[in-house]
Amino acid sequence: MDGFKNIEIKNFRGIDHLTIDDCSRVNVFLGQNGSGKSSILEALLMIAGMSNPELPRNINMLRSKGTYGHFLDVRYMFHNLMLMNPPEISTIQTKGAKRHLTLKMPFVFDEQSQTTTPIGQIQRSDAMVQVNQVEMNFDITEDEIVNRYKSTLSFNQQGPIRGKIADGYQEKMYASLIPANIPTGNSTSDLSELVKRKMKQLVVDRLVYFDNRITTIEVLSDGVFVGIEGVPELLPVTMHGDGMFRYLTIVAASANPISDVVLIDEIENGLHYSAYKKLWEAIFALATETNKQIFITTHSKETLYRLNEMLEEKPCYQDALRLYTIENTKLKGQQAYKYSFEELNAACKNGVEIRSLAL
Repeated sequence: MDGFKNIEIKNFRGIDHLTIDDCSRVNVFLGQNGSGKSSILEALLMIAGMSNPELPRNINMLRSKGTYGHFLDVRYMFHNLMLMNPPEISTIQTKGAKRHLTLKMPFVFDEQSQTTTPIGQIQRSDAMVQVNQVEMNFDITEDEIVNRYKSTLSFNQQGPIRGKIADGYQEKMYASLIPANIPTGNSTSDLSELVKRKMKQLVVDRLVYFDNRITTIEVLSDGVFVGIEGVPELLPVTMHGDGMFRYLTIVAASANPISDVVLIDEIENGLHYSAYKKLWEAIFALATETNKQIFITTHSKETLYRLNEMLEEKPCYQDALRLYTIENTKLKGQQAYKYSFEELNAACKNGVEIRSLAL
């Protein structure tokens, strides 16, 4: 596994400065609303796809369900909308490589950056056209050799007019994000890849835990279908409700060997509590089998109790867990307080609240 070991985030959305150390195979973020849990997942998606200048806009559209699609909405990624303080994301990977990304929105006038012109302003004249850009300035350090790159996406009032991906850089990492809103997911593409690699049974075996009547799953031209014992034809997976769809989306992403990192926001959404333990076991088992890293956010106390129960029953996964409470403190700013399985276990047994230190 070559995921992320340490993470540092500056000036990104509601995060002023946050450091997360000692990540493991499965990492769970807790915290109050607005503490930055979802922003951490988005920052990780950005650093994993740091050569793609379309990524900031696409992430905004995922968060807003398509409401924010204009390039100027990328400013929402800047802490307190301060465009002169660019977001920075830095990571150390488990095999030692370092990644660093800086997001900028410079004003461009005839291809030359103008730092004195108000950012976001678009004007026209008879002589020349002024446009805006989104810049992904990034570098990667391996064996003490630093390579620096820049990808850009230029816009005018009508939308994107020119994109340029960094020359000489080919991304080696692939991350996928499962947003909190239940209908959104890439289960079709994940399942298609698993079928192609003859790995479909990984998902079928885990779906049986969810519903023991399931016999197969198929990706057809008009969607994803499941076979149910006693039913003469395949049924659309959507006929089984949001819970089934959410469970399938998470399991398929966890099983897909192409993904190095899977990011799951609000894992409990749409699921009955009886499915939590089954899903936790599937995530740990599939992440181990396909050698990937998973980051998860949750608000649910019930989810944590079921996680603890699963790890008690499956001690082989205990060392793979890292739990972090994200807290906005008065004296130290934003902090990530780390817990091991033993600390989670003690908190569950003694009724200690760890979802937020302020509760």
